Amino acid sequence: MKAVDKGGILRELAGRLFQSPLERERAFYRRYRELSRVIDEAPDDLVAITLRGELSLERGEFERAQTDFATAVELADALDDDQGWHVIEQVMRDRALYGLEVARDALRAAR
Repeated sequence: MKAVDKGGILRELAGRLFQSPLERERAFYRRYRELSRVIDEAPDDLVAITLRGELSLERGEFERAQTDFATAVELADALDDDQGWHVIEQVMRDRALYGLEVARDALRAAR
C-alpha cells in the first residue's frame, strides 16, 4: 500500500486557496478570455454572457457587468416556448436580473 503524502496534499490545497495577486489576475483574464471566445462564437449564449457578467461584477467592473447582464436578460426575454424555455435559461435569467440590479446599485453608489 502506497503512503499518502499529507504534506504534499496540504501544499497543493493551500496553493489553490491562497493564490498570489498575480495568479488571481491571470486566472481572471484566462476565464474572461475563454468566456469572450465562447460568446464570439455563439453571441446568443445566455449562459456564457451571464457568467462573464458575474465575473466582471466580481472584479468591480460594474459597467461591463451591467452590459452583459442587460444583454442576457434581453436574450432570455426573447426566448419563447418554441426555442425551449428550460430550467437553465430561467436560472440564468434570474442570475442576470440579480446581477443587473447589483451592478446598477454599485454604479449609483459610485456617483
